[in-house]
Amino acid sequence: MDRTDEGRRPLDVMCTDIVDRYHAALHRSLPQIRAWLTAFAREAASPAAREMCEVFAELAEQIHSHLAKEEHLVFPALSALPGADTPPFLRPPTTFATVLHPIRVLEAEHVRIEQTLGRLHELALAITAPDSLSVPFRRCMTELAEFDRHLREHHRIENEVLFPRALELERQVL
Repeated sequence: MDRTDEGRRPLDVMCTDIVDRYHAALHRSLPQIRAWLTAFAREAASPAAREMCEVFAELAEQIHSHLAKEEHLVFPALSALPGADTPPFLRPPTTFATVLHPIRVLEAEHVRIEQTLGRLHELALAITAPDSLSVPFRRCMTELAEFDRHLREHHRIENEVLFPRALELERQVL
């Protein structure tokens, strides 16, 4: 998503783009990275390698739960909001009275997910030679770095663009 356009796109288009681009990539990369980390940890002497597997499994669970909330609860509600700003100006029915609370929950989950990413980074730094020189470790670190960058961009778009726009639109129709 081009940064110059992201603030002007309709909410439903933004939600669809986030699911198609970011969520799909996460669903693909989580099992792949987990498999690489597991393979690396089996061969590594470092206890940090095994702990990385455990922390990544926790991260994957956090992300799967988070994506389900977005895809099945929050994004459908956000996608329905743009229709509420035309006559007869009726807010669409949702499973919650306002999108504020679910958005705050998602934002808090973004923080927890990023803290878990930080823990993975700390563990990666604790892995020493010869484990840190292995091809599987370097491949895992390359994939984790791309995963981290992609996930943080996903969170930024939601936190800085999608959620504020949805809250403003909801305030207009309430």
